[in-house]
Amino acid sequence: MNWIDYCLAFLIGLPILATLVLGAFLARNGKHAMGKPTIYPVFFYTGKFFLFIVWALFAMTALFPELRNHVPFLIQDQTPEVQKLLAAILLIPANLILVPAYLSMGIVTHIGLPTGNHELRTSGIYRISRNPMYASFIFLNTATFLYLPSIFLLIVMLYGMIVHHFIILGEEKYLESEFGQEYRNYKSKVSRYF
Repeated sequence: MNWIDYCLAFLIGLPILATLVLGAFLARNGKHAMGKPTIYPVFFYTGKFFLFIVWALFAMTALFPELRNHVPFLIQDQTPEVQKLLAAILLIPANLILVPAYLSMGIVTHIGLPTGNHELRTSGIYRISRNPMYASFIFLNTATFLYLPSIFLLIVMLYGMIVHHFIILGEEKYLESEFGQEYRNYKSKVSRYF
């Protein structure tokens, strides 16, 4: 392993760790993190699960490069250093978007629509993107494909991104019904992703 591999392991590990810490924090404080899915539950949960597994595979492969040989349908025998470096560079904005999004939402973060009282978040990172967590997935997936260029993983990531786009559409419909003109004003000023 070289310094780029260590950087990759660290940078892909941060969003995974942030997700696990947030989940543990929610569970410890008795908060129920599971909301109502915005689309058919099978698609909702598989889209989330598959992306998390792909990123975990990326982290494991960065730590244990010999695992790369077990990734199906790779289109390169080895990942050139320049691709690894580009992947590391893309993981920086992924973290700079995802971690503040978690901090901005804090304890009110849900997987799906909230089931209790909630408020519209428009400050912090949400001034730049209506869906910063999902916007960070674009960087995470691109970095993953650069590091592990597998047709199989590409299909899984595309599936996950398409599912998340439909999740967003459902969330936006819900937010518009919940917050009315306040959300429409916010929506007109801030883009969906970037």
